[in-house]
Amino acid sequence: MLPIRLVTISGVPIEIAELKWPFHQSTSGSDWFVLHGRVNLLDATGPDQLHAEVAVAMTQTMKDAVGSLDSGHAEPLVVNAIRKTIDNGQLAFLKSGKLQPVHITSRFYSFARKQVQFPTQSESDVLELLKSRIFWLGMDQAVEIAPSYDCQYVNLPHEKLLELAGRLAAQGLITISGDRALATDALRGNAAAIHAAMQKSVEAGKAATKVSA
Repeated sequence: MLPIRLVTISGVPIEIAELKWPFHQSTSGSDWFVLHGRVNLLDATGPDQLHAEVAVAMTQTMKDAVGSLDSGHAEPLVVNAIRKTIDNGQLAFLKSGKLQPVHITSRFYSFARKQVQFPTQSESDVLELLKSRIFWLGMDQAVEIAPSYDCQYVNLPHEKLLELAGRLAAQGLITISGDRALATDALRGNAAAIHAAMQKSVEAGKAATKVSA
């Protein structure tokens, strides 16, 4: 299914370019299972493209709770854990291949419901996510409004994301056809603010991890 193109709540457009399945036992002897991958920043291409080489680490507790760690079952959890790490300013996009950690822990799981569960995002944050998603991915061709990755990521149903997208359409920011959307000139007019949000998040990641591109 790779590559997977998505946008984070913090406004960073990314491409999950590689996930080296399967998870394997940590060689350090710790109680972790590890999966390596690569995440590209979509704002640049070519040899200067910024990216993050990641080591996604899952605890034994989470492995037992999730059950299967094959790609068909665990991929959304891995992808969204990477996005949350970016949102938390804990992942730096670089020109180098420095390996950086992404931790999958019980904060991404509801033991009461026995299912993966990310924090529910506010409507205002999801509206910004939708604007960013359609700006970055829906300029030249219609993009899916509510992929399953996003529904898990914001902890809202598909129908709710479509409803929120309808508000953006009513504002003239997007056009909707079925479950897909295109950016309008009005959304293009928000380019400066959308780029600024992306840059702020990217710089936060570099500052927090004390590295430079």
